[in-house]
Amino acid sequence: MINKLLMVLMALLFGWQICDAQINVVNEYNRIVLNDFEHGVFIKSNNVENPVLLILHGGPGFSDFYFWQTHNKDLEKRYTVVTYDQRGTGLSYNDAIPLESMTFNQLENDALSLIQLLRERFKKDKIYLLGYSAGTIIGINLVKKHPSLFYAYVGVGQVTNLYLNEKISLRYSLQQAKMLKDSTALAQLHELTKRYPSHSKNELADLYLSRKWLRYFHGDFCKGTNVGQLYKDMDKFAKKHYNDTLISKGQSFTMEAMWDEVMKVDLFKTAEELEIPVYFVAGRCDYNAPSTLAFKYYKRLKAPFKKFIWFENSGHYAPFVEPDKFNRILLDEILFLEK
Repeated sequence: MINKLLMVLMALLFGWQICDAQINVVNEYNRIVLNDFEHGVFIKSNNVENPVLLILHGGPGFSDFYFWQTHNKDLEKRYTVVTYDQRGTGLSYNDAIPLESMTFNQLENDALSLIQLLRERFKKDKIYLLGYSAGTIIGINLVKKHPSLFYAYVGVGQVTNLYLNEKISLRYSLQQAKMLKDSTALAQLHELTKRYPSHSKNELADLYLSRKWLRYFHGDFCKGTNVGQLYKDMDKFAKKHYNDTLISKGQSFTMEAMWDEVMKVDLFKTAEELEIPVYFVAGRCDYNAPSTLAFKYYKRLKAPFKKFIWFENSGHYAPFVEPDKFNRILLDEILFLEK
């Protein structure tokens, strides 16, 4: 009789624990109004008591929630992971968005509004902030202006000076074309260097031509890796909300609206010092946002703690190409900062 009673009590206790765990799990897609416009926001966590990690995508205008939810699901075990499409991007695209509102300042204000909502909902004084590619511009600026809101900043594919960025990227492709004696690439790239990049006006067509040859010469993926593996086995929840038409439309709209401002970015001058711990993650093969330039910025940057982490088998997409290594860093090293 006593044994049976113990078994019943254990079953009840185990059942309560499962119920409690399920209550703390969150797996949401929300339409959240940030500064007058709806944004598509994903919140995923195995336990809402976990610290909040907000991810700022790149581009500008490059929706990537499906990559994070597919390759970096382990982060949801110990973070409340928030990914969202910024104003004008993918699920947050709207024909009514004023063109003049598409600025980094506005994207920062939208992110700040979201951060305040997350802090209130999850009762957090601070969160972790991760910027990816062009999202690192927003991330650095937020950290510089509002350091008290963040435990730490993680810059992945860190952008620094866009004019130098494009010079180095184009130089890499030219070097590869010369080495391989690719006459077609050499002709196009030599012509391109006469006008791009420029300190005045830069055409998107020139950027896209540069990026075409960059990918051809493995300047954003290391040899043996490719863009196809990023889309492999896409998370079912993410796939349900993936909208290729909106993503393409939003990316075109955002790039057209913001590329002139992007080309004026120079964090060497505008963000020389940060007040919180900073981590940089860089792919050794990255010439999209050249890792050599990011390392130069890292060496000059003043911060209470900073660390530069190389991913030897990655280009511009380190979190998705080497997810196990990336997730371990976020879970075992950076998360420790809160304790």
